[in-house]
Amino acid sequence: MLYTAVFEALGAVALWTMVTDIRAGSTTNRGWTIEARENPGGFYFLMFAKGAMGCFAGAILLHSLGLIGDPVIWIHQTFPFLKAR
Repeated sequence: MLYTAVFEALGAVALWTMVTDIRAGSTTNRGWTIEARENPGGFYFLMFAKGAMGCFAGAILLHSLGLIGDPVIWIHQTFPFLKAR
């Protein structure tokens, strides 16, 4: 349960910051700002990363409800270089 709760909290924060960043047109993190007009590639890459975190949190939630298989196992099978040795 703790594993699921942590990922759900991270996913909620990622999606909330994604919405506020898109509204503002920029993202600020640890003192540096990425403007969508000045650096669209970096801005949209961060939006993609936050969206992926939100999707992963949703997959963890669905797994905890027993609706899908384990997404962590799928990641290890799809990307074997991410597996801990």
